[in-house]
Amino acid sequence: MYDGELIPSAVVLSHEEQLARLRTGCPEAVPVAHVVGDPCMDRLRASLPFRDEYRAALGLRPDQRLLLLSTTWSRASLLGAAGDLVRRALAELPHDTYRVLAAVHPNAWYAHGGWQLRSWLRPHLDAGLLLPPPAGDTWQAALCAADAFIGDHGSVSLYAAGLGLPGLLGAFGEEAVAADSPMARLGAALPRVSASVPLAVQLERAERHLAADPRLAAIAAQITSRPGQALSRLRRLCYRTLDLAEPAAPLAPRPLDVPLDLPRPRHSPVDAPLFVEAGATVPDQVSGPTHVLIRRYPALLQADTAHHPHLTDAHLAVTEGESEARWARAADVVTARHRAAGPARPAALLAELLSRHPGCTLAAAPEPSGGCLVRTRNGATYRASWESGAAWATPSLTASAVYACLLRHGDGWDGDAEVRLTAEGVPGLLRVRCVGAGEGPAGGAAE
Repeated sequence: MYDGELIPSAVVLSHEEQLARLRTGCPEAVPVAHVVGDPCMDRLRASLPFRDEYRAALGLRPDQRLLLLSTTWSRASLLGAAGDLVRRALAELPHDTYRVLAAVHPNAWYAHGGWQLRSWLRPHLDAGLLLPPPAGDTWQAALCAADAFIGDHGSVSLYAAGLGLPGLLGAFGEEAVAADSPMARLGAALPRVSASVPLAVQLERAERHLAADPRLAAIAAQITSRPGQALSRLRRLCYRTLDLAEPAAPLAPRPLDVPLDLPRPRHSPVDAPLFVEAGATVPDQVSGPTHVLIRRYPALLQADTAHHPHLTDAHLAVTEGESEARWARAADVVTARHRAAGPARPAALLAELLSRHPGCTLAAAPEPSGGCLVRTRNGATYRASWESGAAWATPSLTASAVYACLLRHGDGWDGDAEVRLTAEGVPGLLRVRCVGAGEGPAGGAAE
């Protein structure tokens, strides 16, 4: 209203509950109000059957989980009020089990600029954060691909809950939310992120909370009262307003396009140091392979404290060339970098790595076959090669798996290991064969 006159020709609403709030807040606008539904929600629901295609386009393996961090703009947003949650998600959730994607509101992108936003998030991008650009609908494809979300009072949180994703609130701007709206009810229903409880535990609780809380289903039902009809109703209204004949062709929501490759940020030629939990267990069958479950966490993102509740018994793995002494000198496992022609004398390279890294127990050099030549501090040398199911295996991961097996069985062990990155993942079979006796780090191992 302006000077007692109604300005819009039409007010478009997504649900009857908004019409009721309009009737209370501005009854003069009710005659031009139209409940058409929500075109964004309609398109999201039309896209859900193509979840696997979106996950593949985002680089997810079938056994990985995608956590979507949703942030609107302003100081009350997730980035404005609880920006450390980005670090926590990447630091606490196993690097190979979870991928983390940040859906940042375009207002935040354009207010600060893309260079500034990427600069702030550079350590997180280096640790694997997915950051789709503001243009396009990758954030919607990510919603269809996600397994859980952490959000704020932005509309993406409401859409995520409406799609049935378990979620937490990292921030919530109460003053920016209309009282008794679906967003306000979502703020009352979702748990807040706790600073003292590991995120993995909180996400598991959120999944249980989703099934047990009838309020969440009721909130989802309030997103649109015309499911699947928003585009056709909106087109009809527009053509009527323009006094034009509406096209006869039917109009239905189409699935989202499969996202193009996300822009890859600059990255170092040296892999970032990792804390690795690699538990090796022996099955009941004496002749069966050792079972190894590996969980890796970016070392650079761990808080500057000696207490990491999500790390129970981790070793430190670095790549040859690590420039920070605090990581290079303390590393338990060191892996040589890939070289185009391969190392001329791998045994000499392994001895050199052990010599340059005084805290190192095991050094590994990648071989063209995809396996590794591995040497321990006492000079025992092993050849580790993958037989099956390990497209995800990197030289560093191979070295950590061998390290776990030798801790379990002792030097001189010869055997097979069934290695997984997640409890549900397809295992890779790793064969470890001793090819040289222990004679000290410079001893006579096979070339």
